[in-house]
Amino acid sequence: MAAPLQLTRMHRVLIGVVVTGAVIIAGIGFAGSYAAVRELALKKGFG
Repeated sequence: MAAPLQLTRMHRVLIGVVVTGAVIIAGIGFAGSYAAVRELALKKGFG
């Protein structure tokens, strides 16, 4: 069996940066999508 992977401090920092970036991008996408759907709904008479 292979030994378990050892994560260095730098690996943990990079993982944190990537996860944080992904969450930020997902939030921006969600906000943009929500705004677009809301605007379309208002144009169609919902709300």
